[in-house]
Amino acid sequence: MIRDSEGKNERVRRMRRLESGMSIDNELFSDIVRYEHVTISGTTIKNSNVGSPIFWNCNLNQLVFDTCDLNNARFFADTMIDHCTFIRSDLRSVGIAKGEAVFTNCEFSSCDMRGMTLENATFIDCAFVKCRFNDRILQAANIVNCSFTGKLIDITFEGNGKQKLIANFENCILEGVRFVNCDLTQCIPPKSKNHLYVEQVSSRVKNAMMKIDHDPNLSHDERKVLVRSLRKLEHMNQYIFNTVHMKKIYGDVFVERFFSSLDVQRE
Repeated sequence: MIRDSEGKNERVRRMRRLESGMSIDNELFSDIVRYEHVTISGTTIKNSNVGSPIFWNCNLNQLVFDTCDLNNARFFADTMIDHCTFIRSDLRSVGIAKGEAVFTNCEFSSCDMRGMTLENATFIDCAFVKCRFNDRILQAANIVNCSFTGKLIDITFEGNGKQKLIANFENCILEGVRFVNCDLTQCIPPKSKNHLYVEQVSSRVKNAMMKIDHDPNLSHDERKVLVRSLRKLEHMNQYIFNTVHMKKIYGDVFVERFFSSLDVQRE
């Protein structure tokens, strides 16, 4: 019993805290640690569960988390995360208080971010490479000059009507991605031929509504579905469509009719 107790105490003593200049692999961290008004920089952590750190008005600079469990990390009170790299890490339950964390020049690569409160943070000059964060609503004002690579599924980018979304989707596949009340003129659309970037959407929708009203070839149900789809776009001046994804949901006939009503020529 004494030996077991001594071994347990030794493990507790060996449990890590986040500190500057560390380079560690597969080590234990203390479970709940509160970091207040501190700067942590130049640290690399691999294959570790970092426990449940609470960052309160901290500065995190040039940290690397490679294959780590950050599930229970919390960011509060204007914590700044700068030039940090997250690789193959579990971020699903990371908690961020609204407007209290800013990520700048950070890279997220192959991370699971599905439950992370992304909508509460600001991301500036960040890159998201093959990450998973399905079914989220992201504010256009909080995504500034960021790039996305891989597949985005059921993400909504939401603005205030005039807010510019500054994002690079060139190497991205958009499936079920919606743009609401935001300006896409500063976006780089996907280069995939399945995607279609359309301008003057609002005016096209107005013209389409008039054409639909006088189209004798449309049944009541067809007109109803078409009008409902078009009304979602009436406040957008630009939009990015994934035509292949649309066909999977609505079928070829509807998609052809939809773009024809918008007077959009497709290859």
